[in-house]
Amino acid sequence: MSTLIDEAPVVRYRVMTGEDTDPARRGAKQLVAQSTCSMHCPDQSVFERTIEALRQSDEQLKARPENEKFYDWQSVYFDPEIGAENGAGTLVFGVAWYDEAFFAEKGSAYMSRMHTHMFSKLGVPADSVKVEHWRPVVAAA
Repeated sequence: MSTLIDEAPVVRYRVMTGEDTDPARRGAKQLVAQSTCSMHCPDQSVFERTIEALRQSDEQLKARPENEKFYDWQSVYFDPEIGAENGAGTLVFGVAWYDEAFFAEKGSAYMSRMHTHMFSKLGVPADSVKVEHWRPVVAAA
């Protein structure tokens, strides 16, 4: 008999919380799109630098006035690479977008020269950065 479930345990660590785990953080803002982002960290030092950069960005975003928050970070997870002894793995996080025009302008910012330079400084391979955009589905009444 074959099994559909891989017997190796899947491990995922939440390393930062975001607006998806804190309803007060989103408040009355309506979601217009969501992005799921992932990037490979080839070792522990890259992971630590990248988490620190995300934490700093999150703090800057939280400090903005509410009427200037057109997006927010969602929780950040780390999926360790099975068998890697150097701390390699993949960071996965979300972006909640609240303003259609802002999303249209900034949704592909991760491909900008500034972001690719930042990935390079952090040690994240640019070709490992993946972003998928999603739209919420509203059920008809």
